[in-house]
Order: sequence, then structure tokens, then C-alpha cells
Amino acid sequence: MAARKPTAKKTAAKKTAPQQGNKRAGADASVERYFTEQPTDKRALLIKIRGLVEKGAPNAVPSIKWGVPIYQLNGKNICALASFKDHVAINFFAPPSVLLDPAKQLEGNGKTSRLLKVRSASDIDNASIARWLKTAVTANS
Repeated sequence: MAARKPTAKKTAAKKTAPQQGNKRAGADASVERYFTEQPTDKRALLIKIRGLVEKGAPNAVPSIKWGVPIYQLNGKNICALASFKDHVAINFFAPPSVLLDPAKQLEGNGKTSRLLKVRSASDIDNASIARWLKTAVTANS
């Protein structure tokens, strides 16, 4: 019978404290890479929206999840930014019933989120985005 090879000891994964704070300093390089890989016109829109997210949810930590930047607080999704063929979008993770939208700007049929499609800078409604971010933060607290 052949001798068995000694097996290496498995070490436990190093636990890290949850990231606090915001800004790109807390984001990993993959989030920055996502923004830099976008076409110039879409990148400009995403950067404007990212500024609103950083202001409206200052403690949210960005990371790549499902291939796009997701902003989280205490491990719960607040919003996502994404680039598509003819628009960019911000997806707010909150029950649609609490995302007040009298102008019917938000789209989607899901039970846990709605998204705003942005095709140009004029589609960025700062006040509404700030309100929806606040609602998403509250809904996920």
C-alpha cells in the first residue's frame, strides 16, 4: 500500500471588520475599474449619480456584486449603479410602496426595488434621488 501524503493544515479565513465610511478610499479597485471602463458619456452620468449616492448615503460602502457597483450599509444593499446600451441606471433597494414617485420616474415590477433610467444629465433629479436614497437607507436599517 502506498504511503499517504501528509495534508496541509487548513487555516481559518481571516476575519476583517466591516468597512466604515465611504468614498472611493473604502472601495476596492474593481469599483473604480467599473467606472473607468465605461464609455465617456455613460461614465460622466455614473460619476454624477455616484456623487449623489455619496452625499445621500455617506456611510454606504461600494463593492462589485452581480458585476456592478452596489452600495451597502451593514451588509444590506442600498442601491446599485449600472451602465447599459442606451442608459445608465440607479436601482434603489427598498419596497416600492415606500419609494414615493408621483412623477412616475421609477421603473420595474419587483417586490424589493425600483430603478431610475438616466439617458442624459437632465434625467438626474437630485431631489428625488436624495429622497429615494434616504428611503432605501431607512428601509434597510
